Amino acid sequence: MNETLFSEFNEVSKETWRDLILKDLKGAGFEKVQWETEDGFVLEPFYTKEDLGDLPDVPRSRSSWKITDEILHADEIKVSLSSGADALYIVSHKEGKQTFGLSIGTNEELVQVLAPIPKEIPIVLSLANRTPEFTEGIQKLKDSHNHVYTDYDPFGTLLLCGELGCKKEELNSHFSKLTKSKSKHTIAVHGYYLRDAGAKIGQELACSLSWGVDYLNRLLDLGLSLKEANDSIWFFMGVGSNYFFEIAKLRAHRILWAEILNAYEPGFGDENPTTIFSRTSEFQYTAYDPYVNMLRGTTAAMSAVLGGSDFVQVLPFDHNYSQKQELGKRIARNSQLLLRSESFFDKVEDPAKGSYYLETLTKKLISTVWTKFQTLEKEGGFFVGIQSGKVQDEISETASKKRAALSSKKEILLGTNQYPLPTERHPELITSVEHTKKLLEFGNPTEFKRITPLRLSYEFDRLRQMTDTHIASGKKAPKVFLLTIGDLTMRKARASFSANFIGCLGYEIQDNLGFANIEEGVTKAKEFGADIVVLCSSDEEYTNHLQAFSEEMQRQLPNAWKILAGYPKDLIQKAESLGIDDFIHMKRNTIEFMEKAQSKWIGTL
Repeated sequence: MNETLFSEFNEVSKETWRDLILKDLKGAGFEKVQWETEDGFVLEPFYTKEDLGDLPDVPRSRSSWKITDEILHADEIKVSLSSGADALYIVSHKEGKQTFGLSIGTNEELVQVLAPIPKEIPIVLSLANRTPEFTEGIQKLKDSHNHVYTDYDPFGTLLLCGELGCKKEELNSHFSKLTKSKSKHTIAVHGYYLRDAGAKIGQELACSLSWGVDYLNRLLDLGLSLKEANDSIWFFMGVGSNYFFEIAKLRAHRILWAEILNAYEPGFGDENPTTIFSRTSEFQYTAYDPYVNMLRGTTAAMSAVLGGSDFVQVLPFDHNYSQKQELGKRIARNSQLLLRSESFFDKVEDPAKGSYYLETLTKKLISTVWTKFQTLEKEGGFFVGIQSGKVQDEISETASKKRAALSSKKEILLGTNQYPLPTERHPELITSVEHTKKLLEFGNPTEFKRITPLRLSYEFDRLRQMTDTHIASGKKAPKVFLLTIGDLTMRKARASFSANFIGCLGYEIQDNLGFANIEEGVTKAKEFGADIVVLCSSDEEYTNHLQAFSEEMQRQLPNAWKILAGYPKDLIQKAESLGIDDFIHMKRNTIEFMEKAQSKWIGTL
């Protein structure tokens, strides 16, 4: 039987769908349902098979992936392997006398600590700049284990630390030392550094490709064959919560890297798929309402798998609070086990293939990224770009725009700037906040500009955490009283908005059903012990209530803040003359308000 599932139905043309949409728009232009992505291309509300065009297959070596656990302590290895992980990301970093992760100081210690790991378990070994020093130990592990990856990446070190970790003239000797034994997967491109610093999807991908090409050319110049050079490089990418875009990014990555390799040798890229390690990006993980991170981590893992990742690491939902998160790691593993064992994500080679939307999104992203990649190459390549600081400046500009969007609520993070839970307390977060402060205030002069991986919610976390510390010291949270009066619909709407807006501070908030007059409302606010009173009514009724509100507050609560919910333009001057301290509304910058409030009611920022 050759009939397709819907062959008995008449086909509906693209023009028919468009006409139906225009009819529903009732005179509005079609552009109302189009939207521009952060990478600058426009998406339509629907796509058909006519939009697909020609798109190469996504080169992959396998349909499944490795559930990967990060190991920071040797005693975690056995627990991870017995709990569902089938690959290990072993971290051992050392900076001066400071050690992060496993304490491994010699080649002998490296072999001794990792040799007991079953040979069939892939080991991703992160020794950072120390990698060339461990060539002997790494080779012994490669001889005894099926898959050992190392992540030497001097350009990544430059981006994070402002230094290469060695002299420029030593780069080639380090690459040569790592590749002379024909070892595979020794050099990593840490694109996720850019993602965690706030880069757009297209920026991360374009830079990663140029980054990889620079390493590829260096290895070819050292005398390696194209296959040996390509086998030496793997990609470590970040995956955020933009579900479909992250799928398209990883598919585009595979297609574009194959096309780059095909330029060196026709057909080579199609036959030699690259290796991609995907990690959920910390950028969109939040410290408050951390359980939402379970959802963010799961959708990111789905994107990573459907996009074609070989290894997937999901960060624990509570990783902002400590290094050892047993529950968080268990949930992170189990989310992937569910995708594999119950949703069967490993049974289809390219699940996104044939989806009109995803195929078109992949194609548009490829076009945008390729243009950016070519620009980087024409300007001298990735290394030139990071030495000049241009790449870092572009990432910083993008991150600043995202933070501004979050503060103005054009960007939403549940539990942080939208629907926060004011009673949630995390005094232990101070350790993370102080650590991040030190990174941001890193004062040592560096040779090159740095990027700073910093979660999007950090400023909200920092300011709100002041309230938690204040309460943990035995003091009370500032009290907010919502004085609702007048029109039922408007007072409820503005009270809800105010509770949501001020809730970001973690203050104690009391909503009310409504008051007959201002005097009654202020009297109740005084009984509550309010530090802040928010007048919630309609713009029209503010005309009659402002004078009384100001006078009653001055009489009963002279030291409390007087705030107006909304921004009635015709009354602003009068309100300010009556001593109104602030206005909270859709265009009010949340961070600016939080800083002002904490400085007043908690203390020094």
